[in-house]
Amino acid sequence: MFNVDIEKLVPKFILNDKNGYAVAKAIEAALQALNDAALQGYNCITDYDTMPEWRLDELAWELNCLYDYSADISAKRQWIKNAVPYYSAHGTPQAIYNYLEGVFERVLVEEFWEYGGDPYHFRVTVEGAWSAEADEWARKAIATAKNVRSVLDTLTFDAHAVYADIGPGTAVTGIEIIMEYDAI
Repeated sequence: MFNVDIEKLVPKFILNDKNGYAVAKAIEAALQALNDAALQGYNCITDYDTMPEWRLDELAWELNCLYDYSADISAKRQWIKNAVPYYSAHGTPQAIYNYLEGVFERVLVEEFWEYGGDPYHFRVTVEGAWSAEADEWARKAIATAKNVRSVLDTLTFDAHAVYADIGPGTAVTGIEIIMEYDAI
């Protein structure tokens, strides 16, 4: 914020006295410590890239934004950093995309007219590691981010297995696992 130079603030006759000089320097040190603490507090509430996780969690509660307290810290930082723009997209396919992209490698949201579904319906395909917890989390996230009248037709997890140890004479097999569940 600023550096304190007490010699510019205190009259010369006080600085010429050894006791006055000592008191002035003590005040200077206290003001600098206060300044540093204020700067640290300011960064704690404004700098999302260095903000501690507990503060991200508090800020999510304060902003009442789309947020998962059990997610990794990089996803939390992204959600908090973009909370205000996410509000403007809330209830749209973009909101679903924004929320899911913090967790999954790739997200595809298709509206009804893109795949021939019923009006107000949509489907979501995510790429990444599938688990029952990920499936449950994704469904909850979609329900939170979507428009109230919209209906999720399917949620598809698309996981690709890649074999890195490929050498001469090795047969390569690609596996694509698609798990699709009907909407509830």
